[in-house]
Amino acid sequence: MRSIVKILLAGTAFAAPGHILAQDNLVAATGGDGAEDVEEAGGLDVIVVTAQKREQGLSDVPISISAVTGEAIESYGQANLESVSSSIPNLKITQTAIANRIAIRGIASGDNKGFEQSVAMFVDGIYYGRDQLSRMPLVDLQRVEVLRGPQPTLFGKNAIAGAVNVVSRRPADHFEGSLSASYEFEHEETRVTGVVSGPISDTVGARVVGYYRDMDGYFYNTRQDRNEPNVREAFVRGMLAFEGDSPLSADLKVEYADFKTKGQPREAFGPAGSYSLVFAGPLFVETDEDYVRADGGYESRNKIFNAVVNANLELGDHTLTSVTGYLDYDVEETIDVDFTNLPLLDGTAQSEDYRQFSQELRIASPGDRAFNYIAGVYYQNTKLGVTDHVQFNPFFFGTPFRALGDTSNDRDYSQKSDLYSVFAQGEYSLTDDLRITVGARFNHESKTGSRALEINRGPLSLAATPPIIDPVVIGTFRALNIEAHTISGKLSESSFNPMANIQYDVTDALMLYASFARGSKAGGFDARGNSLPSSTTVASPGAFEFGDERADNVEVGLKYQTRDLAFNLSAYRTKYSDLQTNVFDGVLNFNVKNASGATTQGVEADMRWALDEHFTLSAAVAYLDFEFTDFPLGQCYFQQVPDNGGFCSYSGKRNALTPEWSGNLNGDFNHEIGGNLKLGVNLNADFSSSYIAAANLDPRTKQDGYVKMGARLSLGHVDDNWTIALIGRNLTNERIMQTAGALPLATTITGGTGIAYNAIYDRPRNIALQFDLTF
Repeated sequence: MRSIVKILLAGTAFAAPGHILAQDNLVAATGGDGAEDVEEAGGLDVIVVTAQKREQGLSDVPISISAVTGEAIESYGQANLESVSSSIPNLKITQTAIANRIAIRGIASGDNKGFEQSVAMFVDGIYYGRDQLSRMPLVDLQRVEVLRGPQPTLFGKNAIAGAVNVVSRRPADHFEGSLSASYEFEHEETRVTGVVSGPISDTVGARVVGYYRDMDGYFYNTRQDRNEPNVREAFVRGMLAFEGDSPLSADLKVEYADFKTKGQPREAFGPAGSYSLVFAGPLFVETDEDYVRADGGYESRNKIFNAVVNANLELGDHTLTSVTGYLDYDVEETIDVDFTNLPLLDGTAQSEDYRQFSQELRIASPGDRAFNYIAGVYYQNTKLGVTDHVQFNPFFFGTPFRALGDTSNDRDYSQKSDLYSVFAQGEYSLTDDLRITVGARFNHESKTGSRALEINRGPLSLAATPPIIDPVVIGTFRALNIEAHTISGKLSESSFNPMANIQYDVTDALMLYASFARGSKAGGFDARGNSLPSSTTVASPGAFEFGDERADNVEVGLKYQTRDLAFNLSAYRTKYSDLQTNVFDGVLNFNVKNASGATTQGVEADMRWALDEHFTLSAAVAYLDFEFTDFPLGQCYFQQVPDNGGFCSYSGKRNALTPEWSGNLNGDFNHEIGGNLKLGVNLNADFSSSYIAAANLDPRTKQDGYVKMGARLSLGHVDDNWTIALIGRNLTNERIMQTAGALPLATTITGGTGIAYNAIYDRPRNIALQFDLTF
């Protein structure tokens, strides 16, 4: 185990000015609503943040934080959080076949709708707890903020690995409008964004945003005869802001998004053993890595409606804040989950229907006293419905599993929860240079859940006439550890999560800090289980209820800011216990258990350097040391010898998707030319060391280290009235594996003698022309 001291020294060496590179807009502030990101202060912009719900300079905030400004998102043409995450070290957002994963420092939730997310996501103060909400379009934002490590007090339960906070732009105090349009040539992607904002009376301002995106895609599906992923997105947001002479101010925001996708950027690869011999002739599966694929299709449609009222009441020198939110989210998906041109599991479908209401009240003292505090209460009610229809196609008529032909197992899952929280955090200045902060949050949550699974036959099935199900069908499903059942349960749990830190100002420019935080993530119910935990008729019974997980984090760091140079450095060690894990049953199913523990430690640094008024360099880097400390029931990969009753121990190993090193380098140059024009040149690079892409740690899914280059060349008016830019992403055309796994049923059909894999890949080289107009 590497020591924290060694890691800290390594990070300090990186922070030396001779190694500082990057772009000023990329490394930005984190915080809450309404704060301006920057104020002019000489060579570098002084970053103002509200990461602790009050305005502070970045150098005063004792947290490992990073963010991307709205300007940078627009300049680079980033469409969603997945594309943004490649520029933020130790943040990884990836798609899988049926879900999305958001990971910070290697910790993420698995593919189960019963899981809360390990990384809490917020949009304008409202918790977005469903994984696929990370696919939402990013439009007209102030910034996207990332807080690493447990955030128990102010960001609440389920922020056990960290938090992502998305902040929208507010109405302007004068009339303004903008139109942005771009076209990407290779994948035929069009984007259009329009914004109108300004006062509509002396006390009320408004902002209206509309957005549309259309893309053909960069994989070709020969069976569907189309490019994929084929994307259509529409988004609209309206916001009203009230602020007058009274002590009350308020914002009302309403937004709606409808985004559709046909196909995934997925491809089969890596045949091993007898796979190429068995899957030949009429069973042929193409495994060349050439951005050409064939399967029965994937379609996903997501709809989001969100309404938020944020009100502030000045009570003397204190501020009372109310945040009321309603979130309505629906998704319907049809998936070919065998990912091949063979009609094995085509037409598998799932849906998710989610409703959430939340209310937060908090009071904050003035921030300029010897003792400052913030305290509040929070309530959240959620309702969730999930359906999952797994279709076994008539293909199985010709296999030893004839009884599966034209049958399905259909799951229905529902869940309700009520969460109550009380929280407080206070900061006391022992001297002008020494401050301590302590805080805690108490949570109590009640959940109810139910799951029902039915086995059904289609019109071509060889089973008996309905409603009778052939015993052979039942027996075949039981051999796969699947059987019809109904189960329900109730869960009530409480957690107390404290935090404390100490800050010391060595000089006006340098601050040191040390902190401790304890985080937790809620327990729940297995939405994907295929049998009862008490079953005696299947070899490996299913699962239903699982408990909460916990984490203890220790962090030390420094913040440094001068006129021309700034850097932030942190070293951390986090111990996770009772991690909620999908445990493979050795056949077809994954059951949820609190089956593992892990320790993550490492160093994170970011820095900016203003060489002169025209040229800024900056960088960010992260080192991650991940180790499973207790994970005896892992899924074995192909030809791996089990060491624990059919399972393989992961103890002592790294998790998937956890590169040792990741980071970015950016250089940004702006200069006036010809009096009224401005030339901009940006060069940027995201880099990562190697990692394993499959959850079962199969070394055949290793992604080699890479450097992904990007550039932006722009010409515009000096006052930014208009700008035309050429934007290039992944210019070196790196083929980057985001997630991977074995092709379903590959080992089953080959009798355990062969295998092949499938993976989702990052977007290849693409170049877009963008035009921006402001008025």
